[in-house]
Amino acid sequence: MFNEILNFKLFGIIDVSFSDFVDIFFISCIIYCFFLLFKGTRAVQMFFGVVLITAIWFLSQLFDLRGLTWLIGSLSALGVVAIVIVFQPEIRGMLTRIGQIANVFKFRTLFFKRSGLDDITAKIVDSVLELQRKGYGALIVLEKRVGLKSYVDSGEVINGDFSKKLLCSIFYPGTALHDGAVVILGNKIIAAGCVLPMPSGAAAAEQSGGMRHRAAKALALETDAFVIVVSEETGYISIAYRDSFRTRQSKRELEEEIKRHWKELYED
Repeated sequence: MFNEILNFKLFGIIDVSFSDFVDIFFISCIIYCFFLLFKGTRAVQMFFGVVLITAIWFLSQLFDLRGLTWLIGSLSALGVVAIVIVFQPEIRGMLTRIGQIANVFKFRTLFFKRSGLDDITAKIVDSVLELQRKGYGALIVLEKRVGLKSYVDSGEVINGDFSKKLLCSIFYPGTALHDGAVVILGNKIIAAGCVLPMPSGAAAAEQSGGMRHRAAKALALETDAFVIVVSEETGYISIAYRDSFRTRQSKRELEEEIKRHWKELYED
């Protein structure tokens, strides 16, 4: 019915119908979301490189440059494989975010406890401030919807109730676990001494800061985890989420960010 109403000829040549408008709308939304997923990553710069090569290929076709056309065409077969390899972290992060659409249907309530947010937030903030006061470096990962089992398995599984004494003991410079990350879910310290991913290639060259800061940025880009870093050198408290990294966080700012990121795991 709508096709019949909105069916007309554009410029008197092209047939346009209602389904064409719907088709264009959804394709536009998908392309827009695609760019949002890759925003702030090295994929953006590489994308423009691919666009440039594609433009050169079209020009070579237009001016009948057979040698150049053959060369680019031959490399295109390898290009697909190269893109998958080069963009592996970004593709993994994109698929992870797409999978989080299940959150809309509140499937998370099957797995997460939904109370005590204020209490655990106060405990974490108090512990982070104590680490800062003592001059201990720390890397704390607050797990959300994306499971971190591969990183948990790289450390020592604890599965103990959260406490300030336990956290400070883990990050005491004399312990074997102080250089790794602590993974927390709800009111439990899941594991300690965990090894987090490090940026590589172009991403590594673009990043600055110590090992903890770089690991926090890399994990935040790959998952939906909220990461807290306490600098051993400066004492500054930093937070990482997705492609955002902010330093010199105050007690109030840290409280607000933890509640904002964990609220959906505790909501009624």
